[in-house]
Amino acid sequence: MSKPIAFIIGAGKNIGASTTKALQAKGYRVARAARTINPDDSKGDDLFLKCDLTKPESVSSLFADLRKSWGEPSVVIYNAAAAHFTPKSDTFSASLDDFVSDMSVNTVSAYVAIQEALAGFNTLPSSASKAFLYTGNILNLEPILGLQTCGAGKSATAHLIQVAALTYRERGLKFHYVDERMSDGRPAIHPYVDGPAHAEFFLELMGETEVPWLATFVAGKGYTDFGKQPKL
Repeated sequence: MSKPIAFIIGAGKNIGASTTKALQAKGYRVARAARTINPDDSKGDDLFLKCDLTKPESVSSLFADLRKSWGEPSVVIYNAAAAHFTPKSDTFSASLDDFVSDMSVNTVSAYVAIQEALAGFNTLPSSASKAFLYTGNILNLEPILGLQTCGAGKSATAHLIQVAALTYRERGLKFHYVDERMSDGRPAIHPYVDGPAHAEFFLELMGETEVPWLATFVAGKGYTDFGKQPKL
């Protein structure tokens, strides 16, 4: 029996590396896509694909390359993010090009990835655990001045994830917007989010769980419902 396939889009040295290690320990082959990755390093249970998520039209090619090499992924983790920071006193100073670029990475490419993941899920056996996980943050609920190009994308994709979760839950497909928080509900952004904690929570979400689409969690504790109260 062939090993199940997971696909991490936006696989970096923190969440991406930790999640790869955790997935492979569970018997998955892991394909990773990133801007700075070298496809020639692919071997064994590692497949590396180079990508530019500012070009959403290229996302389908990533899935095509994965299908040609291994087959359909049953788990897709969209971990890419982009932001052009602006002064807090001049929040709309980001150029149109920068705004469009960030929206492409944070939302439009994620939209294509959802479409491609669904196409693949429909071909997999009913016994396969099928999940699409999106690495989010608090910006879909609360603004942080200077981060609106990122926040606009996170908010839009949170909507897409919620719609997907509502549409496909009866078919056993899991869609989650994953948002790490501190124990008091503040965003976990300083200095870095916790890669191993994300990996552990991803594995939980892939299994049998009652966690809702808005999957807020605390490292070492797991899912935590903070409601929609302001936390900043």
